Amino acid sequence: MTDRLLAVDVGGSRVKWGTAVRGEVREVRSAATERPLAALVRQVAKVHAEFPADDWGLCVPGTLDSKRGVVRVAANLDLRDVNLVDALAEAGLPRPAVFLNDVAAAALGEAAGGTLALLQVGTGVAGRFVADGRVVQGAGGLAGEVGHLRFRRGGLPCPCGSAGCVEAYAAWGGIRHRYAERGRAIATPESLLDDADRDQWAASVLAEAFEALGFAAAALVAVCDPGELRLGGGVAQAWRERLVASVRQALDASVLSDVAAATRVTRSELGDRAGLLGIARASGFV
Repeated sequence: MTDRLLAVDVGGSRVKWGTAVRGEVREVRSAATERPLAALVRQVAKVHAEFPADDWGLCVPGTLDSKRGVVRVAANLDLRDVNLVDALAEAGLPRPAVFLNDVAAAALGEAAGGTLALLQVGTGVAGRFVADGRVVQGAGGLAGEVGHLRFRRGGLPCPCGSAGCVEAYAAWGGIRHRYAERGRAIATPESLLDDADRDQWAASVLAEAFEALGFAAAALVAVCDPGELRLGGGVAQAWRERLVASVRQALDASVLSDVAAATRVTRSELGDRAGLLGIARASGFV
Protein backbone atom coordinates (compact mmCIF):
# COMPACT_ATOMS: atom_id res chain seq x y z
CA MET A 1 0.00 0.00 0.00
CA THR A 2 1.25 3.47 -0.83
CA ASP A 3 1.58 6.19 1.79
CA ARG A 4 0.08 8.97 -0.30
CA LEU A 5 -2.47 8.70 -3.13
CA LEU A 6 -3.52 11.49 -5.48
CA ALA A 7 -7.24 11.19 -6.33
CA VAL A 8 -8.59 13.09 -9.36
CA ASP A 9 -12.34 13.35 -9.99
CA VAL A 10 -13.17 14.76 -13.43
CA GLY A 11 -16.75 16.02 -13.56
CA GLY A 12 -18.82 17.60 -16.29
CA SER A 13 -18.41 21.04 -14.71
CA ARG A 14 -15.40 20.83 -12.39
CA VAL A 15 -12.28 18.76 -11.78
CA LYS A 16 -11.67 17.98 -8.10
CA TRP A 17 -8.53 16.54 -6.62
CA GLY A 18 -6.96 15.78 -3.28
CA THR A 19 -4.43 13.55 -1.59
CA ALA A 20 -5.42 10.57 0.52
CA VAL A 21 -3.17 10.03 3.52
CA ARG A 22 -3.91 7.41 6.19
CA GLY A 23 -7.52 7.07 5.07
CA GLU A 24 -8.30 10.80 4.92
CA VAL A 25 -8.61 13.02 1.85
CA ARG A 26 -6.68 16.26 2.30
CA GLU A 27 -5.78 19.35 0.28
CA VAL A 28 -8.99 19.20 -1.74
CA ARG A 29 -8.97 21.63 -4.66
CA SER A 30 -11.13 22.17 -7.72
CA ALA A 31 -11.20 24.02 -11.02
CA ALA A 32 -13.52 24.30 -14.01
CA THR A 33 -13.22 21.29 -16.32
CA GLU A 34 -11.23 22.18 -19.42
CA ARG A 35 -12.16 21.10 -22.94
CA PRO A 36 -11.47 19.65 -25.50
CA LEU A 37 -9.55 16.43 -24.82
CA ALA A 38 -6.09 17.95 -25.25
CA ALA A 39 -6.88 20.70 -22.74
CA LEU A 40 -8.29 18.19 -20.26
CA VAL A 41 -5.15 16.04 -20.55
CA ARG A 42 -2.98 19.10 -19.88
CA GLN A 43 -5.14 20.00 -16.88
CA VAL A 44 -4.87 16.55 -15.30
CA ALA A 45 -1.14 16.38 -16.08
CA LYS A 46 -0.61 19.72 -14.32
CA VAL A 47 -2.49 18.51 -11.24
CA HIS A 48 -0.43 15.31 -11.21
CA ALA A 49 2.82 17.28 -11.45
CA GLU A 50 1.90 19.75 -8.72
CA PHE A 51 0.65 17.18 -6.20
CA PRO A 52 3.30 14.45 -6.01
CA ALA A 53 2.16 11.14 -4.55
CA ASP A 54 3.21 7.50 -4.50
CA ASP A 55 0.31 6.58 -6.78
CA TRP A 56 -2.83 8.10 -8.24
CA GLY A 57 -6.40 7.25 -9.26
CA LEU A 58 -8.88 8.79 -11.67
CA CYS A 59 -12.65 8.85 -12.13
CA VAL A 60 -14.63 10.37 -14.99
CA PRO A 61 -18.30 10.52 -15.99
CA GLY A 62 -19.86 8.34 -18.65
CA THR A 63 -19.62 4.73 -19.75
CA LEU A 64 -16.14 3.26 -19.52
CA ASP A 65 -14.00 0.27 -20.35
CA SER A 66 -11.99 0.58 -17.16
CA LYS A 67 -9.53 -2.21 -17.95
CA ARG A 68 -8.49 -0.60 -21.24
CA GLY A 69 -8.76 2.98 -19.99
CA VAL A 70 -11.36 3.88 -22.60
CA VAL A 71 -14.17 6.41 -22.28
CA ARG A 72 -16.89 4.94 -24.46
CA VAL A 73 -19.31 7.85 -24.11
CA ALA A 74 -19.08 10.87 -21.82
CA ALA A 75 -21.65 13.23 -23.31
CA ASN A 76 -21.00 15.97 -20.75
CA LEU A 77 -17.29 15.96 -21.68
CA ASP A 78 -17.87 15.60 -25.44
CA LEU A 79 -15.83 12.37 -25.44
CA ARG A 80 -16.61 9.21 -27.37
CA ASP A 81 -14.41 6.13 -27.85
CA VAL A 82 -11.34 7.85 -26.41
CA ASN A 83 -8.55 5.99 -24.63
CA LEU A 84 -8.06 8.59 -21.94
CA VAL A 85 -5.45 6.59 -20.02
CA ASP A 86 -3.31 6.28 -23.17
CA ALA A 87 -3.71 10.01 -23.85
CA LEU A 88 -2.52 10.76 -20.32
CA ALA A 89 0.40 8.33 -20.74
CA GLU A 90 1.47 10.22 -23.87
CA ALA A 91 1.60 13.32 -21.67
CA GLY A 92 3.98 11.52 -19.32
CA LEU A 93 1.59 10.28 -16.62
CA PRO A 94 1.83 6.75 -15.21
CA ARG A 95 -1.19 4.49 -15.51
CA PRO A 96 -3.61 5.24 -12.64
CA ALA A 97 -4.06 2.59 -9.97
CA VAL A 98 -7.81 2.77 -10.61
CA PHE A 99 -9.89 4.24 -13.44
CA LEU A 100 -13.61 4.24 -12.75
CA ASN A 101 -16.91 5.99 -13.30
CA ASP A 102 -17.36 9.13 -11.19
CA VAL A 103 -20.72 8.10 -9.72
CA ALA A 104 -19.38 4.64 -8.85
CA ALA A 105 -16.51 6.37 -7.05
CA ALA A 106 -18.87 8.71 -5.20
CA ALA A 107 -21.11 5.80 -4.19
CA LEU A 108 -18.11 3.89 -2.82
CA GLY A 109 -17.08 6.93 -0.83
CA GLU A 110 -20.56 7.57 0.55
CA ALA A 111 -21.20 3.92 1.44
CA ALA A 112 -18.03 3.67 3.56
CA GLY A 113 -18.03 -0.11 3.26
CA GLY A 114 -21.79 -0.48 3.76
CA THR A 115 -24.91 -0.66 1.57
CA LEU A 116 -26.77 2.20 -0.11
CA ALA A 117 -27.95 3.57 -3.44
CA LEU A 118 -26.67 6.93 -4.64
CA LEU A 119 -28.57 9.24 -6.97
CA GLN A 120 -26.10 11.83 -8.21
CA VAL A 121 -27.56 15.08 -9.54
CA GLY A 122 -25.10 17.54 -11.04
CA THR A 123 -24.16 18.36 -14.63
CA GLY A 124 -25.73 14.98 -15.39
CA VAL A 125 -27.89 12.47 -13.50
CA ALA A 126 -26.83 8.91 -12.65
CA GLY A 127 -27.23 6.30 -9.96
CA ARG A 128 -25.22 3.46 -8.46
CA PHE A 129 -25.85 0.73 -5.89
CA VAL A 130 -23.22 -0.39 -3.38
CA ALA A 131 -23.78 -3.62 -1.44
CA ASP A 132 -21.44 -4.40 1.45
CA GLY A 133 -18.86 -1.96 0.13
CA ARG A 134 -18.85 -3.20 -3.47
CA VAL A 135 -20.41 -1.46 -6.48
CA VAL A 136 -22.97 -3.69 -8.21
CA GLN A 137 -21.79 -3.32 -11.81
CA GLY A 138 -24.26 -5.36 -13.86
CA ALA A 139 -23.34 -7.24 -17.04
CA GLY A 140 -21.92 -4.19 -18.79
CA GLY A 141 -20.91 -2.05 -15.83
CA LEU A 142 -23.92 0.24 -16.28
CA ALA A 143 -26.20 -0.84 -13.43
CA GLY A 144 -27.88 2.24 -11.96
CA GLU A 145 -27.79 4.48 -15.05
CA VAL A 146 -31.24 5.87 -14.30
CA GLY A 147 -30.41 9.28 -15.74
CA HIS A 148 -31.15 7.91 -19.19
CA LEU A 149 -34.49 6.32 -18.44
CA ARG A 150 -37.12 7.82 -20.73
CA PHE A 151 -39.13 10.18 -18.56
CA ARG A 152 -41.12 11.87 -21.35
CA ARG A 153 -41.89 10.12 -24.63
CA GLY A 154 -40.88 12.45 -27.46
CA GLY A 155 -39.49 14.84 -24.86
CA LEU A 156 -36.50 17.16 -24.64
CA PRO A 157 -33.27 16.15 -26.44
CA CYS A 158 -30.60 14.60 -24.23
CA PRO A 159 -26.81 14.79 -24.70
CA CYS A 160 -26.80 10.98 -25.01
CA GLY A 161 -28.58 11.33 -28.38
CA SER A 162 -31.98 10.16 -27.17
CA ALA A 163 -34.96 12.29 -26.13
CA GLY A 164 -37.05 12.56 -22.99
CA CYS A 165 -34.36 11.27 -20.60
CA VAL A 166 -34.40 12.14 -16.91
CA GLU A 167 -31.11 13.97 -17.45
CA ALA A 168 -32.63 16.32 -20.02
CA TYR A 169 -35.10 17.58 -17.39
CA ALA A 170 -33.26 17.33 -14.09
CA ALA A 171 -29.52 17.70 -14.72
CA TRP A 172 -27.93 21.11 -14.42
CA GLY A 173 -26.75 20.82 -18.02
CA GLY A 174 -30.31 20.20 -19.20
CA ILE A 175 -31.74 23.04 -17.13
CA ARG A 176 -29.16 25.50 -18.45
CA HIS A 177 -30.01 24.38 -21.99
CA ARG A 178 -33.71 25.05 -21.39
CA TYR A 179 -32.92 28.53 -20.10
CA ALA A 180 -30.62 29.26 -23.04
CA GLU A 181 -33.31 28.26 -25.52
CA ARG A 182 -35.56 30.95 -24.04
CA GLY A 183 -32.76 33.51 -24.14
CA ARG A 184 -32.47 33.55 -20.38
CA ALA A 185 -29.45 33.20 -18.12
CA ILE A 186 -29.24 31.18 -14.93
CA ALA A 187 -26.27 31.30 -12.59
CA THR A 188 -26.69 28.51 -10.05
CA PRO A 189 -29.10 25.73 -9.05
CA GLU A 190 -30.09 27.89 -6.07
CA SER A 191 -31.19 30.64 -8.43
CA LEU A 192 -33.73 28.29 -10.02
CA LEU A 193 -35.40 28.01 -6.63
CA ASP A 194 -35.57 31.81 -6.45
CA ASP A 195 -36.87 32.09 -10.02
CA ALA A 196 -39.54 29.47 -9.36
CA ASP A 197 -40.94 31.54 -6.49
CA ARG A 198 -41.79 34.42 -8.82
CA ASP A 199 -41.96 33.03 -12.36
CA GLN A 200 -44.48 30.48 -13.67
CA TRP A 201 -42.20 29.09 -16.39
CA ALA A 202 -39.29 28.60 -13.98
CA ALA A 203 -41.69 26.95 -11.53
CA SER A 204 -42.67 24.47 -14.25
CA VAL A 205 -38.99 23.72 -15.00
CA LEU A 206 -38.34 23.04 -11.32
CA ALA A 207 -41.48 20.91 -10.99
CA GLU A 208 -40.47 18.77 -13.98
CA ALA A 209 -36.96 18.38 -12.56
CA PHE A 210 -38.36 17.17 -9.24
CA GLU A 211 -40.79 14.83 -11.01
CA ALA A 212 -38.01 13.38 -13.20
CA LEU A 213 -35.76 12.79 -10.20
CA GLY A 214 -38.61 11.14 -8.30
CA PHE A 215 -39.16 8.86 -11.30
CA ALA A 216 -35.45 7.93 -11.40
CA ALA A 217 -35.23 7.47 -7.64
CA ALA A 218 -38.25 5.16 -7.61
CA ALA A 219 -36.71 2.97 -10.31
CA LEU A 220 -33.39 2.75 -8.46
CA VAL A 221 -34.99 1.91 -5.12
CA ALA A 222 -37.51 -0.56 -6.55
CA VAL A 223 -34.75 -2.58 -8.21
CA CYS A 224 -32.09 -2.35 -5.47
CA ASP A 225 -34.03 -2.23 -2.16
CA PRO A 226 -31.01 -0.37 -0.72
CA GLY A 227 -32.28 0.62 2.72
CA GLU A 228 -30.89 4.09 2.11
CA LEU A 229 -31.05 6.35 -0.92
CA ARG A 230 -28.47 9.11 -0.75
CA LEU A 231 -28.75 12.23 -2.90
CA GLY A 232 -25.42 13.64 -4.04
CA GLY A 233 -24.00 16.11 -6.53
CA GLY A 234 -24.00 19.88 -6.72
CA VAL A 235 -27.65 20.26 -7.68
CA ALA A 236 -28.84 17.93 -4.92
CA GLN A 237 -26.74 19.85 -2.41
CA ALA A 238 -28.24 23.14 -3.59
CA TRP A 239 -31.85 21.95 -3.45
CA ARG A 240 -31.33 20.31 -0.07
CA GLU A 241 -34.46 19.34 1.88
CA ARG A 242 -36.85 20.39 -0.89
CA LEU A 243 -35.42 17.64 -3.08
CA VAL A 244 -35.33 15.15 -0.21
CA ALA A 245 -39.03 15.76 0.47
CA SER A 246 -39.94 15.47 -3.22
CA VAL A 247 -38.05 12.18 -3.63
CA ARG A 248 -39.57 10.85 -0.41
CA GLN A 249 -43.03 11.58 -1.78
CA ALA A 250 -42.22 9.85 -5.08
CA LEU A 251 -41.00 6.70 -3.33
CA ASP A 252 -44.10 6.53 -1.16
CA ALA A 253 -46.32 6.96 -4.22
CA SER A 254 -44.56 4.60 -6.64
CA VAL A 255 -42.57 1.88 -4.86
CA LEU A 256 -43.81 -1.24 -3.08
CA SER A 257 -44.85 0.01 0.33
CA ASP A 258 -42.55 -2.27 2.34
CA VAL A 259 -39.54 -1.22 0.26
CA ALA A 260 -40.43 2.47 0.38
CA ALA A 261 -40.96 2.39 4.14
CA ALA A 262 -37.60 0.67 4.66
CA THR A 263 -35.70 3.24 2.57
CA ARG A 264 -34.27 6.35 4.20
CA VAL A 265 -33.68 9.34 1.92
CA THR A 266 -30.62 11.34 2.95
CA ARG A 267 -28.30 13.98 1.54
CA SER A 268 -24.63 13.41 0.79
CA GLU A 269 -22.40 13.49 3.83
CA LEU A 270 -19.16 14.00 1.91
CA GLY A 271 -19.92 16.54 -0.82
CA ASP A 272 -16.95 17.04 -3.15
CA ARG A 273 -14.90 14.50 -1.19
CA ALA A 274 -17.16 11.54 -2.04
CA GLY A 275 -15.57 10.65 -5.37
CA LEU A 276 -12.06 11.25 -4.05
CA LEU A 277 -12.62 8.99 -1.07
CA GLY A 278 -14.20 6.41 -3.39
CA ILE A 279 -11.06 6.41 -5.54
CA ALA A 280 -9.02 5.78 -2.41
CA ARG A 281 -11.32 2.90 -1.41
CA ALA A 282 -11.25 1.37 -4.89
CA SER A 283 -7.45 1.45 -4.86
CA GLY A 284 -7.38 -0.39 -1.53
CA PHE A 285 -6.05 2.70 0.18
CA VAL A 286 -8.86 2.86 2.76
